[in-house]
Amino acid sequence: VSLPHTKYALPTYYIVAPAECSSNLARYDGVRYGLRVEGRDITDMYEKTRAAGFGAEVRRRVLMGTYVLSAGYYDAYYLKAQKVRTLIARDFAQAFADVDVLLTPTAPSAAFAIGEKTDDPLSMYLNDVFTVTVNLAGLPGISVPAGLSAEGLPLGLQLIGRTFDEETLLRAAYAVEQAAGFSAEPEAWWKA
Repeated sequence: VSLPHTKYALPTYYIVAPAECSSNLARYDGVRYGLRVEGRDITDMYEKTRAAGFGAEVRRRVLMGTYVLSAGYYDAYYLKAQKVRTLIARDFAQAFADVDVLLTPTAPSAAFAIGEKTDDPLSMYLNDVFTVTVNLAGLPGISVPAGLSAEGLPLGLQLIGRTFDEETLLRAAYAVEQAAGFSAEPEAWWKA
């Protein structure tokens, strides 16, 4: 199977997703929708509402999205990213002419420990390399546990299915999960 445009997936995703995030979250202004934090005036209310209502990652994506959608950058970034998105979807359509389901790693490394990469968003983004193509192409995907790394952290396998063929995807995922025999359970950190 050849997916030649996968190498462009991360930059494409981190242009398209923040642009969509920015556009969709613009309505949550504390006036008509969402959380409202009172302020001295309307500008102060907007600033306080956005600061209190959105976490650091959401704020980062809104800012990136606003930038790529702004005048002068729309064609340079967003429009080109949408064209690459189309190429990625076409690659998958060609692959699914020959196969029913694709199997890939979920991530290039084991899962992060809780809170481990929160100060390093770039590392977190790079770990999305195998999953963002599925989102860009609008395909169903599922990650199943496949084992543990040498450090005892979870490893996953991702299965990708054809558009609107979730039944085949779920059957294949179940078969992989059963074959892997993964039975480790995470430590109940929330009960400690």
